[in-house]
Amino acid sequence: MTGIFTSATNLIIFAATLGILVFVHEFGHFIVAKRLGIPVLEFGFGFPPRVFRFAKRAETEYTLNAIPVGGFVRMHGEEDPTVPGGFASAKPSVRARVLLAGVTMNFILAYLAFTITAFFSPPYVALQTTRITGVVQNSPAAEAGLRAGDRILAVNGKDVLDDFPLLSQTLRENAGTAVTLTIQRGARTLDPISATPRATPPAGEGPLGIALQPYLGLRVTNVENGSPADRAGVKSGDVLVFFVDPKGRTLKDQAEFVDYSRAHAGLKIEWHIARDGKFIEPDPVIVQIPETVTPANATLGARLQYTLLDAPRAGAEELARIVVAIPASIVQLFRAPAPQNSFIGFVGIAQATGEVAERGGALALLEWLGLLSLNLAVVNLLPFPALDGGRLVFVALEWLRGGKKIDPQKEGLVHLVGIAVLLGMMLIVTFFDVQRLLSGHSIFSP
Repeated sequence: MTGIFTSATNLIIFAATLGILVFVHEFGHFIVAKRLGIPVLEFGFGFPPRVFRFAKRAETEYTLNAIPVGGFVRMHGEEDPTVPGGFASAKPSVRARVLLAGVTMNFILAYLAFTITAFFSPPYVALQTTRITGVVQNSPAAEAGLRAGDRILAVNGKDVLDDFPLLSQTLRENAGTAVTLTIQRGARTLDPISATPRATPPAGEGPLGIALQPYLGLRVTNVENGSPADRAGVKSGDVLVFFVDPKGRTLKDQAEFVDYSRAHAGLKIEWHIARDGKFIEPDPVIVQIPETVTPANATLGARLQYTLLDAPRAGAEELARIVVAIPASIVQLFRAPAPQNSFIGFVGIAQATGEVAERGGALALLEWLGLLSLNLAVVNLLPFPALDGGRLVFVALEWLRGGKKIDPQKEGLVHLVGIAVLLGMMLIVTFFDVQRLLSGHSIFSP
């Protein structure tokens, strides 16, 4: 069985991951509330009922609670605006800073995780092309006559070449409706082919029943002027896909590149270069290893690793890339049937954490922690009752009303309903998480 129950170690890793996320988020609320003069009565892991109290420092109790799905900071006068010096009686600007502190800490944690990961690991980039490597029998692709080796250039005239997200979105938007595929086979472009994507395909097959060619490349972090890489048109930020053996294994890291160059002095080699997610033409690019290989020219002028100075920028770029992609992903969910595993709960996150730990090790776990922290920040910013974003809505309304407070009982009722809805959604998602887990399917299966 894949994931959560494969070992006790995975459960410990998941508990530690969840604990870090909760601690960082709640510590943001805690420290800002303290600095702004609002007493914090309790810093709790999990939700009540209380299991035991760790300690008490000044006016703050530190507790462990029975429901291990989050945590909380209980502030003085949190719900009662008549309590002097409490949270609810504080100015809107003060309450807003306290509420935003949690998500701010999660953004900081994500940035640090991405920065550390960038420094200690090669700058890998996964490229999903639109070249077909396999066709499932009796699938729409098989019925349409598609073959392994074909390249999907367009769907209904829309260019999707090597743009897997766009191809996937277009097929799902047209599920159950015939689409026109533009296919390149060898050196020629075929006449338009019609196929009908499935709305509910078998697990792992996708709408058309095809497997596409993935590549693992390395991002070029710097190009030396006048070098072979520069003369070949390679630019900083490009992704290099370089095959180092006949079996199709790609270059592992810069150290392997140096070893390869030293062992193949004078050899002409082929590079596949991707820019903005697409392979550039001509493909491949031909470059030559110098006749005399030195430490200075062994990588042909293309640096394939992050330095200590590069890592903070790389971490920021990764953070920005994910944040910018979130709105488009949300729109895509509403425009077309959601792909499998679009929504997962705590059981699904536990399963995914176990799989990441088993497959990728410590650095993969660190990046996963960053992704979860970023996800927690974004979700908490949503203007939904009971979330930080929902509470910020009431703070904004009070500010727009010139400081006139909304009835705390009405606000509390709204948040109570929000909690009930969130718990209901959690139960539904957990049901499907458990169903997937018992079936043995990977959380990352397509």
